[in-house]
Amino acid sequence: MCLALSRSRRIAFTGSNDGQGLRAWALPSGACLAHVGGFGCAVSAMSWHIASHCLATGTEDGTVSLWDTATLEGEAPELRQVHSLPLDQPQGMHVEVVCLTPSADGTALFCGLDDGNIVLLS
Repeated sequence: MCLALSRSRRIAFTGSNDGQGLRAWALPSGACLAHVGGFGCAVSAMSWHIASHCLATGTEDGTVSLWDTATLEGEAPELRQVHSLPLDQPQGMHVEVVCLTPSADGTALFCGLDDGNIVLLS
């Protein structure tokens, strides 16, 4: 569903809708470095939160999470969630995060939602 490259261009991150969640892949070997499952829904959007150096993911249930990726190029690679924020949704409404992009100064994230709205997370 989504893809992002690390700043070093040595790791690719993928988000899926098949229950496999978030994965980090070594380039060019293609080896899976780390996997985080258990999302319960698709990882539908991905970008970088520049100020924190974290990978941001958005899901079909309207949650945005930040992931520490610093250890992926070390001896014990792992993806560690550092923050998770469910977007406010009116009662009975379902809002999916369909795209994420950093603000110009890198301190915030714009979240595009499937209902056509944009949310700014700072």
